[in-house]
Amino acid sequence: MQQYDPSRLVDTNSGGPANNLHVGDVNDIHSYPYPGNPVPSATQVAMVGEFGGIGTYTAGQHEWANGQCHTYLHVNNATVYTSTYIGMLATVTKNRDTTGLSYCVYTQTTDVENECDGMVNMDRTAKFTDAEVAAIKAANLALTVTQNK
Repeated sequence: MQQYDPSRLVDTNSGGPANNLHVGDVNDIHSYPYPGNPVPSATQVAMVGEFGGIGTYTAGQHEWANGQCHTYLHVNNATVYTSTYIGMLATVTKNRDTTGLSYCVYTQTTDVENECDGMVNMDRTAKFTDAEVAAIKAANLALTVTQNK
């Protein structure tokens, strides 16, 4: 694949079984709900290609199909969601600092259809207070800023 564009990394099978073949440039795992800890090697960077899926919702409100919401980790309210998410980022930071985790992707930013594990409701109304949004933003920025030190 790199013959087409040698400037790009190759991720053979994000989170899938081909990842165990250790080909390509990325050791990419999917880990729900909490972020796992893939290990880099001499030829691969470590990535959590998907983690998260925290969900908070009230049945019958802001749902695409009433009573059919799915999450990887259901919590009772946005305050618990916020603290759980921030804790997950602390794990990402620890794994980055101790074993060399290079990348991670949080799933998912918005509720879609029957997946009610986003940070925004299906109808695009807010789940969080301004203070909770600020705390999530600060945790995201801290992860980025720490990386650049």
